[in-house]
Amino acid sequence: MAIRYYWLMVAAAVGFRLVLVLFGGDLHLASRPEVSTPLTSLRRLAEGYWLKQASMSPYSDLVANMLLFIADFLAAMLIRGTGHRLQMSRNRSLKSLDLTKAVNNSGLAPLAAFGYVMATHLSLYPAILIVPVILLLGYGPDAPPTKVFLVKSSSDSKSGMSEYERTSLKVQRFSWMTVLHFIFWLFIWSCYVLLLSSMILKKVGGLNEMFEKTYGFILTVKDLSPNIGVLWYFFAEVFDFFRTFFLIVFNMNILFMVLPLAIRLKHRPCFLAFVYTAIVAMLKSYPSAGDSALYLGLLGLFANELAEMQFTFFLFFGYIGVSLLSPVMHNLWIWRGTGNANFYFATGLAYTCLQTVLVVESVGSMIKHDRKLRLLVTS
Repeated sequence: MAIRYYWLMVAAAVGFRLVLVLFGGDLHLASRPEVSTPLTSLRRLAEGYWLKQASMSPYSDLVANMLLFIADFLAAMLIRGTGHRLQMSRNRSLKSLDLTKAVNNSGLAPLAAFGYVMATHLSLYPAILIVPVILLLGYGPDAPPTKVFLVKSSSDSKSGMSEYERTSLKVQRFSWMTVLHFIFWLFIWSCYVLLLSSMILKKVGGLNEMFEKTYGFILTVKDLSPNIGVLWYFFAEVFDFFRTFFLIVFNMNILFMVLPLAIRLKHRPCFLAFVYTAIVAMLKSYPSAGDSALYLGLLGLFANELAEMQFTFFLFFGYIGVSLLSPVMHNLWIWRGTGNANFYFATGLAYTCLQTVLVVESVGSMIKHDRKLRLLVTS
């Protein structure tokens, strides 16, 4: 169902973004650690462009990429389209609990492969999204668990449903051809991007330096500039002897959560992508407010399933409190000199705790929702 005044709200959002672009200099947003990080700094992007024009390595003191205004608008439109498709899939599943009308995703494989390659090329962390992408292409959009359909099939068998219809309910086929199509295009786009990168960087270090100064920069946390995360403070305090050990621990912590969540939420690939995005925003080395904006935008896609999520009041005002306190603590520490790094680190720690509560509560609410569907089918 269409949202009333939708395009009016879109125009207001676009206008607000344009105001920030045109007059953001007065707010000094380019120097705010909540917005600008070593990976998203406009100044470092300009520096890299100047170095490239001077036939020097653009990775000299630079690892940067920037989301342009048009990219943000397209991302918002894609999120809306995803929500519309999820709503149709949800209505169809809850109405009939019939898997025989699965959506054909074969045409999305080339586009999905292109988006995945570009996202991974710009930042390392989207690489883990290959799991929900494969599940989405193989199984289709989010649906109730397979157990719900098995229970439905069992109850319908007692009401005289034919053997063919019962079999169609029991089997949830995985579309291997669509996944293989995606892997093929993933290989094509990866080779294309790497070839272009090697041609552009041939005279300034090549692919080896690109990987070292981009992915290596992300994994080794060499820049300890303050941001809204916690790793900058931790690695500023840790002894160099233990630095490698804790780098492995923090980087592997993201990977440890991939498989268990994928097994439990394989029937909800879009929600799984939301959870992965939130975990990355919480544990990445250089987080920013834009990371939160992405997964909070995806959170609205599951408003029906997460309607009974707890601590929403605490989370809502917690995010507002951190957003207000972070600039204040940074000002007290850097500009006024009446505070210290612990002031700003406290807001980052609170921000990380809020994200942890959000991930735990959202996953728990989704599991409770699936159990409730099963109880409703059996009753």
